[in-house]
Amino acid sequence: MKYPRMLHLCGGIAALALLLMIGSPLLRAQTTDSEQISKLFTDARSYALLAETDADRLDSYTRSSLAWQTHAAQLTAIKENVNELGKIHKQLSDLRPEGSPWQQEAIDRIEPLLRDMADNLTATINHLNEHKNQVNMQPYRDYAHANYELASRTATLISDIVEYDKSKSRAQSLEKSLELPASGQSQ
Repeated sequence: MKYPRMLHLCGGIAALALLLMIGSPLLRAQTTDSEQISKLFTDARSYALLAETDADRLDSYTRSSLAWQTHAAQLTAIKENVNELGKIHKQLSDLRPEGSPWQQEAIDRIEPLLRDMADNLTATINHLNEHKNQVNMQPYRDYAHANYELASRTATLISDIVEYDKSKSRAQSLEKSLELPASGQSQ
């Protein structure tokens, strides 16, 4: 009875050791920042800032006497930027396993904001299509303002992620040049 138990334990230890040996490149990849993910964050920031600017412009249109066609054109501009953000987020999601833990968390935090942006933008477009002559009425104004709020939150989050990434890279570079132990390691 003790012999099979010992074999089972040894087999488990051997399997764990094999997993650690095979998985160690994967584990290393997850503890270092992915340059490709960092680049995609920077690309996402550009589109998020454009979406925010376009959404702010649309919000200002609700306080003017512009025709519904002008609103529709602005909604199209926002939609193009949101679609680009969606494409970049898809790439980020595909690369997520290669990112460091903070990059993985950042990717996860962006996703619900993008979904909310897309949902609200779709609702705004539908509302405009159904009520073209009511661009100065409160329901449409609320939709337009919500677009701005969501775009602004998304742009702020992604900008903060990019700035954190840059600051973290600078700190690591300084640690290396000064031959200091990496942050979080005891001396």
